Amino acid sequence: MANPIQIDNSHRYESRPDREIKRELDQDAFLKILFAQLANQDPTQPMQDREFIAQMAQFSSLEQMNKVATANLLVVQMSAVSLGSSMLGKTVSYPGADGKAVTGVVAAVKMVEGVVKVQVGEELVDLAAIETIKAE
Repeated sequence: MANPIQIDNSHRYESRPDREIKRELDQDAFLKILFAQLANQDPTQPMQDREFIAQMAQFSSLEQMNKVATANLLVVQMSAVSLGSSMLGKTVSYPGADGKAVTGVVAAVKMVEGVVKVQVGEELVDLAAIETIKAE
């Protein structure tokens, strides 16, 4: 009878730190892919100038759209801050935790994790929850 062979593979399954997976193609990743394409292309059939220019134009357009989206987000946030500041000193009502209307005077406007909220008494209220606004 032959002796069984034992193989120790425990070192192969070491835990690795979790890496954050990027879901978007940033400029660095695009350039790495482009350089890899250029480096590994068939020398008898190099990438056409049109293809290269088209890829660069597509990436440039994508980058500009991302900048516009970021700028739009800032405009929306500033509009919300402006709306919240127009409520300062006014009486507002909003549904409380029990579903009943809560009324109070807006004392401050705060940005909490990118969301504009107004302070009514001790509570921070999302602008979308405000049901009525009354002038004093």
